[in-house]
Amino acid sequence: MTASGCSLSPEASDAELIQLIEPPKLSKKPEFTVARADIETKVSATGKLMSARQEELKFGGESGQISELMVKAGDTVKKGQTIAKLATGTLETQLKRKNIEVRQAELAMIEKLRDDSRTPMQKELDELNFELLVSERDELQAKLDASELTAPFDGTIVSFAKEVGDMANAYETIGEIADWTKLVVAAGFSASDQEKIAIGMEAQVQINTLGSFKGKVSRMPIASASGGKGGALDAFVLIELDNFPKDAKSGTPLSAAVVTERKKDAVLIPPAALRTGSGRNYVQVVDAEGNKREVDVEVGLSTSTEVEILKGLEPGQKVVGR
Repeated sequence: MTASGCSLSPEASDAELIQLIEPPKLSKKPEFTVARADIETKVSATGKLMSARQEELKFGGESGQISELMVKAGDTVKKGQTIAKLATGTLETQLKRKNIEVRQAELAMIEKLRDDSRTPMQKELDELNFELLVSERDELQAKLDASELTAPFDGTIVSFAKEVGDMANAYETIGEIADWTKLVVAAGFSASDQEKIAIGMEAQVQINTLGSFKGKVSRMPIASASGGKGGALDAFVLIELDNFPKDAKSGTPLSAAVVTERKKDAVLIPPAALRTGSGRNYVQVVDAEGNKREVDVEVGLSTSTEVEILKGLEPGQKVVGR
């Protein structure tokens, strides 16, 4: 018998060859050059343009029913102009009578001065009675004055919440007046950010549709001593601009950034190059041959894009990112 061997064709032989799989390439971590440049930290907030002079309207010391209302929201007024009045009943008549009594007592006092027979006690009693009449007259006048609400300065009535016939309590806020010709940047920084801000710090303000403007912090928020509501601007950080835009209008939204600290010629690395662990701040330094070593560093200022290195690195060195 003749045994016939089986042979593989070249195609079959190729199919059975084990294909070599190329291993995946490991991505190389980024490297950064230690640089020297300026760094500054900022705190930011939103806000709006507000009147530099804005005040609540309220009747002082007297409560009553509003009998007359001379203005409405949006009206412009002059300082001292009457805005509203409370019903006074017979108060004006009482004051008129008291003025007459004071004048009569004054004339009587003049006549009595010519009487040398009066004792010192009689003179003192006459003087006390006269002072009492004057005090009563002044009290009535004060009540009448308090029943009239006048504009504290030239401005515009922003709001007025009462109508004729409504009751108004003493010191109840019933409206607001503002001087729209004098505007200020008012920004609402958080309490923690306010602790980092001081008067005179530089600021950059971006006003919607008007552009970017430089300025300085001119006033910090004012806490109400009584714990009650303060003025309209008291809750804000105020910023004075170097050049105020001419077309600015009250209420325009804005964003503000205050520079809280600045260092010149600082040694800087990106945050991605800084490592932390076991109570350490360190970086991986790579030399010209590609050798890496860990180096402890002391950190200074930091932002979202830069970290200041106080000790451990020199400009020009290479560090490895995470």
